Amino acid sequence: MNLLTVLLQVAAAVPTDSTSTSVVAVASNQSYFQLLMKGGWILLPLFILFFLSIYMFIERWVTISSLGKNDTVWFARISELVADKKIDKAIKFCKEQPSSYSKVLAAGLEATEGEDIEIQDALQSEARQQISVLEKGMNYLGITASIAPMLGFLGTIFGVIKIFYNISVTNDLNIANISDGLYQKMICSGAGLFVGIIAYSGYYILNGRIDKIVVRIDKYSNDLLKDLRNYRRIKI
Repeated sequence: MNLLTVLLQVAAAVPTDSTSTSVVAVASNQSYFQLLMKGGWILLPLFILFFLSIYMFIERWVTISSLGKNDTVWFARISELVADKKIDKAIKFCKEQPSSYSKVLAAGLEATEGEDIEIQDALQSEARQQISVLEKGMNYLGITASIAPMLGFLGTIFGVIKIFYNISVTNDLNIANISDGLYQKMICSGAGLFVGIIAYSGYYILNGRIDKIVVRIDKYSNDLLKDLRNYRRIKI
């Protein structure tokens, strides 16, 4: 006899008199929070993961918005300074800017006197550092997206265990013995999936913004390298 058969038998045995109507009325008066709390202790780590995901998403969003702010005017200014052979002023101008682009270009400008390969290495090395800063803490969202549904599934298992334990203790197949376990089973599954979806969505939204910044870094780096080649050609 599987669980579905047990539930059908219990449902058939439930009376449809005024007593059952009053039970439904009491259940309908419960708030969503009270129903949620029937999920058991497994909801505690899910709540922690939920708030951690929200915090990390907001913190990374603000950081990425600050470091990845795109302004074509400042790059035009750098190109102008390089064309005027004012490398020191260009470096100073870059370091005054808070964006990731300016830090990468500053590293390339500081290697102006070297060969092309040295300038490229400087640009790539600083680019990797800036990408690491942008991705800091992103692993928490990835881990939450994977763990939260599994925690929900664990709560589901506990709910099924609770159902059969109550039946074994009372030796009675009534709705009261299985309702708590069913609440815990469904609520934990839903909560785990909800937290996992939030973390998964946040992870890929932020990754999409970081990818756009990486593309811009490559573009600005290549443009700067061209300007520096022209500068050295004129200098010679």
